[in-house]
Amino acid sequence: MDHGNGCSRRLLLLAILAAAAAGPVAAAGAPTVVTLFGDSIAAGYGLAPSDGLASQLEAALAGLGVHAVVRNAGVPGDSSPRGLARLSGSVRKDTTVCIVEFGGNDRRLGLPDALTRDSLDTIVKQLKARGVTVVLVGLGASERGELYRRVAQANHVVLYPDVFAGVGPAQRQPDGVHPSPAGAKVIAKGLAAAVEAALQSGGADAGPGS
Repeated sequence: MDHGNGCSRRLLLLAILAAAAAGPVAAAGAPTVVTLFGDSIAAGYGLAPSDGLASQLEAALAGLGVHAVVRNAGVPGDSSPRGLARLSGSVRKDTTVCIVEFGGNDRRLGLPDALTRDSLDTIVKQLKARGVTVVLVGLGASERGELYRRVAQANHVVLYPDVFAGVGPAQRQPDGVHPSPAGAKVIAKGLAAAVEAALQSGGADAGPGS
């Protein structure tokens, strides 16, 4: 009997088992991938990349102890139906949390509330079917803002009810709409708390404003 070969096979088996056991530990140290999926607010319109919402959110999450990479998937001028059309190509497979931020252009374009609601509902459902945790971003307490609450409740996801919460006129660009660097920092702080809540609750609607 060749005891040497038997010993080698046992050592090889132990090495394979050790590597398999180490895999999840290594993966656990990988950053959470957060995708900002939306319009010009998500895209950081008018801002340097370092001042945009993606960079500011990444910093805000780090301040909460959440090791994350924030990916910018915002397109200026996008509406919720257009967002739905590009969902599969814009939100990559490694996304852990997707922040869905659409609606300002829907209102500007005069799209029916029902179309916005249905588009957002389908976006959220498709993301959840992929195992992605969703944070839905609303537009405040207006009548149109109510549709965000309904979509969030129907799909049991965290709602951040007002993208411009705490962002006053002095924290906006000259167009009076888009946030300045200071305004983006305010939005990032609020979204960071919502993302943290979503991660802790497994995506259930237990976050701020839910």
